[in-house]
Amino acid sequence: MFAPLRIGKPTLRRLFGLLFCAVLLLSGCNYHYHTGLNLEAEGRFEEANIEFHRAYTRSPDNETYRDAFQRTAQKTATDLMDRYKRYVKEKKYAMAFRRLEQAQTLLPNDPQINSELKKWYRILIAGKVDLVQIKSLQDQIPLMDQILLMVRLNTPNALKRLEARVDYQTGTFYVEDILYDPPQDLLMLYSLNSIGVKLVNNTTGNEQFKRFVDFKTPVLIEVRGDLKGVDKGLEPVSSFYPVSDLRQANSDQFWYPSRGIRYALHLDGNVIKVSSSVNKVAFLPQILYINKRERRFFLDFGRLQLYQKKAGGVWLFRRLVDEKRGYLVNLQKNLLLNTYFFFREGGYPFIVD
Repeated sequence: MFAPLRIGKPTLRRLFGLLFCAVLLLSGCNYHYHTGLNLEAEGRFEEANIEFHRAYTRSPDNETYRDAFQRTAQKTATDLMDRYKRYVKEKKYAMAFRRLEQAQTLLPNDPQINSELKKWYRILIAGKVDLVQIKSLQDQIPLMDQILLMVRLNTPNALKRLEARVDYQTGTFYVEDILYDPPQDLLMLYSLNSIGVKLVNNTTGNEQFKRFVDFKTPVLIEVRGDLKGVDKGLEPVSSFYPVSDLRQANSDQFWYPSRGIRYALHLDGNVIKVSSSVNKVAFLPQILYINKRERRFFLDFGRLQLYQKKAGGVWLFRRLVDEKRGYLVNLQKNLLLNTYFFFREGGYPFIVD
């Protein structure tokens, strides 16, 4: 005769606990799955796909959950691509690109989606700002919860401005943009709009922007010629900085930025020649670096300086040609920006025509 198996109370409690957890897990999967079915029946494929994904990740061996997830992934991607095409036609590029990325996450090997991704280019706009007379700001700016030094930039979209926050420790600023299948002419429309401080009241949420220098929107009246460039492999942007050309194009003298600037560009092989109503180029990037294979452009605005002779007076502006390029070293510490700091086809300085 075998003695009856005796299970102590602690062991029973553990068994009941495990069974209870298993029931909760299975019921949770069922809940997400049935919620997904209801959403799918209503044509809400994106929401249904999220529920099926939750069920599938909790029970990866369940073929029913897997099939439901894959089925709605296809429907969701189709819907996302329809919205993507509509946003591209409406030139709502940021919204279009987000939909395309979402579709690619769902269907990473889809040839149509991957073909469209190759038409998108990322642009980094960066540089450094120095305030030569920062002490005078104390009496000119009202006390606010946040005082953010900002650079505003014009873009190929006349209604869109980019804002780049200046790091108070390093003086560097950067912002990214995206363009759909851009011709070279579009890259020539990035320019300085203004530099100043954004004042934020955390209690009310109110914001205001106080401009130190204000270029508004310089008007590009003509672009002619073409930039020549052959892919010679990756080169670091730090390896190309034509100091003599840049010093000829950028005066050491401070000047008062005027509004209503008009300019024309001659894309002359390896340089970008600028004719402007102020006979200056500092409102434009200092150098354009092109990396078509990785679909990256880097617009380096260089080291910008603002100077105020007396408190309450006008702010003057210049671009300083900094051979050491300390600002670039600081920017390169951001690993997320690493792919921008290599070019293939060439670096193209903006010079006075």
